[in-house]
Amino acid sequence: MGDQKQEEDINDIKDRKNWFEWLVFSVGLLLVLSIIGYLVYQTYHRKTSSPDLVAESYPDPSRYAPYRYRVVLHNKGGETAEQVKLEVEVQVGGEAIETADLDFPFAPQESMREGWVNFDKDPTLADTVKVKVVSYKRP
Repeated sequence: MGDQKQEEDINDIKDRKNWFEWLVFSVGLLLVLSIIGYLVYQTYHRKTSSPDLVAESYPDPSRYAPYRYRVVLHNKGGETAEQVKLEVEVQVGGEAIETADLDFPFAPQESMREGWVNFDKDPTLADTVKVKVVSYKRP
């Protein structure tokens, strides 16, 4: 009978959790519940909106591409845009003297994408360098 009680005491000691195990368990549980709560909140309170694409261009010459322009595409909307097509025009007197096309496979919601286009003629001599979004698809 004494051996059985002694065996139970040994098993009881082995099953006890120390403070560090409880701390790790508590932190893990808190993280999992926080992530689940955040995802539930986002599911019910997030409003989806169509892609809102804004394109800008900046001169970005290099040694081997003196007429290069950097094009920045911002998607400020709440949905991804696929197959985005941009057109960059160099205009003199309202007429396009040179055009370059730039394609982006996708532009995620609230993101920024960059690309570069090269021209044959010096675009700084033109009146305007105009960037416009030609088309895109919704996934």
